[in-house]
Amino acid sequence: MKKYIFIILSTLLITACNTNNNRQYVIGVSQCSEDIWRDKLNNELVMSTYQHDNATLKFASANDNDKLQTEQINQFIKEGVDLLIVSPNQIHTISSVIDKAYDKGIPVILFDRKTDSKKYTAFIGADNYEAGHEMGHFIAQQLKGKGRIAEISGLKGSSPAIERNRGFMDALKAFPGIKVVSRRYADWLKQKGEDEMDSIIARNMPISYVFAQNDRMAIGALQATEKHKIKGIKIVGIDALPVPGGGMENVRDGRLEASYIYPTRGDLVMQLALNILEKRPYKRDNYLKGALVTRDNANVLLMQNEEMNKQTARLTNLHGKVDTYLAQYNHQKVYIFLFSVITLLLIGIMVYVYRTIVIRRRIEEEATNAKLQFFTNISHELRTPLTLIADPVEYIINDKNLNPQQRNMLQIVERNVAVLSQLVSEILDFRKVQNGKMKLHLSDFNLTDDMGRWLNLFATSAQKKRITLQLEVASPIFIRADREKIERICYNLLSNAMKYTPEGGRIIFGATADNDLVHISVSDNGMGIEAGDIPYIFDHFYQARNSGSGTGIGLALVKAFTELHHGQANVTSEKGKGSVFSITLPLKQKGEVSQQEAQTTPPLIDSNENCGEPNTVRHLNDIIQPTDSNKPEVLIIDDNNDIRTYLRSALSDLYKVSEAADGKTGLEIARRIVPDIIISDIMMPIMDGLEFCNQLKNDKAISHIPVILLTARSLDEQRAEGYEHGADAYIAKPFSLHLLLSRIENLIQSRRQLSEFFSGNNENEDISKLSTETDKNFITQLRRIIQVNLADSDLSVEKIGDEIGLSRVQLYRKVKALTGYSPVEMLRKARLARARQLLQTTDKNVSEVAYAVGFSTPSYFSKCYKEEFGESPKK
Repeated sequence: MKKYIFIILSTLLITACNTNNNRQYVIGVSQCSEDIWRDKLNNELVMSTYQHDNATLKFASANDNDKLQTEQINQFIKEGVDLLIVSPNQIHTISSVIDKAYDKGIPVILFDRKTDSKKYTAFIGADNYEAGHEMGHFIAQQLKGKGRIAEISGLKGSSPAIERNRGFMDALKAFPGIKVVSRRYADWLKQKGEDEMDSIIARNMPISYVFAQNDRMAIGALQATEKHKIKGIKIVGIDALPVPGGGMENVRDGRLEASYIYPTRGDLVMQLALNILEKRPYKRDNYLKGALVTRDNANVLLMQNEEMNKQTARLTNLHGKVDTYLAQYNHQKVYIFLFSVITLLLIGIMVYVYRTIVIRRRIEEEATNAKLQFFTNISHELRTPLTLIADPVEYIINDKNLNPQQRNMLQIVERNVAVLSQLVSEILDFRKVQNGKMKLHLSDFNLTDDMGRWLNLFATSAQKKRITLQLEVASPIFIRADREKIERICYNLLSNAMKYTPEGGRIIFGATADNDLVHISVSDNGMGIEAGDIPYIFDHFYQARNSGSGTGIGLALVKAFTELHHGQANVTSEKGKGSVFSITLPLKQKGEVSQQEAQTTPPLIDSNENCGEPNTVRHLNDIIQPTDSNKPEVLIIDDNNDIRTYLRSALSDLYKVSEAADGKTGLEIARRIVPDIIISDIMMPIMDGLEFCNQLKNDKAISHIPVILLTARSLDEQRAEGYEHGADAYIAKPFSLHLLLSRIENLIQSRRQLSEFFSGNNENEDISKLSTETDKNFITQLRRIIQVNLADSDLSVEKIGDEIGLSRVQLYRKVKALTGYSPVEMLRKARLARARQLLQTTDKNVSEVAYAVGFSTPSYFSKCYKEEFGESPKK
């Protein structure tokens, strides 16, 4: 094989070198149609140019259109091609244009088909007479001289169809017991072959064999017999192409009885063309050899073709490599010059990049230090006012004269003061780490016992969210470390896990001792971390995508405290499956124990009331308070438990209040209860407020609900982004409760006015007053459905809902919110309005009008009409 490849490569190289100075020829190829047989010929012609680099091919296909083929050949003549290879569609149709080319001195090779003109240079193709004769003889032998045959011919008037038929009939002359009972023309097409076979079957003509003049028509005839479940009819064809689904495969699989190899031999066609162009001897008529294919030899022929395809692929690959090598050789000098220029440019760029990186790092370090210094200064300034807030609140909260609502408000203040104090401490601690001033205060303690206590701090919060907390420590682990800092590490990791673990999830808090190391891990099955965020998750001020609110200091402090203990912090995560945060540190830190400290007090913030934690939403029965049913419904969506509690306390006297901790849950509740207004935060886990707003405004059932975005994002561009996502109002935190109450009332009042505007049920009402395209489309669609179906007495709310795509309950709530009427009332009013118009403008009597607008009885119609208009319809 290597020798074979070497010979081909050498031949290609020698041919390429020898033909560089030869004349270049342009050969036009005009195909009468497109099919896999002609595709095979075209590919072979292209392959032949690998050995004849002085020949360029131009292809055109007429798709069985005589006029188009004439135009294409005229174009080749106009372009001045050196030689034409033509496969005529029919004998007579394009003879004149071929004569024109021949008379202009352009050599013409007729391939596969002939014309009725003698003006051609050479003919090459299979012997169609022989193919037809061979198939006729084969069928006669199979039938043993007796039987009935149907023939499906190709294009009427084409030379292959005529010659194959002549050969076929001559072969049958020796067998008088065989009759051709039907002859149809299918234009070489599979579908037409199937249609003609359908026609033969429909006439109930008993036949034993079908001779189709090509395999495509044969397969079409076969499909017809299978469709009609006709058995016993055997089918043969011509072409025997060795391609998937071709004649050779169908013969091998027993679907066709036989076929006849109708060769393409593009290599011989190209060789004949070059013999003519280069004035070498050639024969004028060249007939290619064919062969009968039966089930006995089909598999062997297919194997041979597969090997030929492999060799062809190798040859194509080698030819490509040769072209590449020659191109590289011809451009080596240019490459050397370009390489020199590029090298100099790269050196300059590298110097520039290096200087840029150094400057950028210096700027980043200065910016980071400036940011930390700013936070540190602010933190120091916050400590005094926080103290002045915390002490008075603690004093007042113990006053027995406070009512429950006042005490609840003060507890919210107390918890959030603790949050701010914790944040201030974290910033100052991180600054100490950065400045190298943070020291370890070592003590010996039982890590296992402390881990149990730390995990219990999250028990209440976990119970609310139905999260399973699991402690996995095989045996007591005693370590020497800074107990407070280890507690801070574990607290931060557990808080993060609680924040990003969904309702019903699991958190595992574990530790193992291995030689002189201890491994502490917190794993969850929450939302996980994007792969692109993992390398930066412990960087200070870094916030991962979809992380919600935060400072970006907590995990940086985890890493800093771990490294202070000469350990390592790591994370592994898979998006949508959860995360595992782990720290590894020595069991015993070097240094003296400062003192045996008492059990540390719990953290400043009770995790059960963690401000930043997205607490679970209560079940709908718990959310909807048993208050006055006439109160408007407000849905509050915020991941901060205290904000929700505060808003509930402030709004519950005036409104029914429901809650959700993220946009996804809020959207589900909104679809179930359809509130009058929604107040939503923007920065939330799972689904943020902008995405929530976008989905709500595009949901046909709830798009009419006004949304107030209540958020700390107060820049003008952030406000614009909120309104672009469909928000009806945007209020920045910290907010005025009076302003919020006024905005809620205004939006609800505007919605009521809009409802009154549409309650007239007038088709001319201006739907542009609606706030969203979804609502406009809904009203337009609802009006159309009602107007089109007014006369249908069986038209029901369910039918209207099915056509619009809403359930009965969703349709009722939507229509009621927009128009002030139920769907049934709106339908009745539309019918009565139409009836009034008919009574005033036509000669129909009351009964006729009643039936025309969908009332089942005139008496009920009269009753409804009088209630609506205050008078009898007879007037």
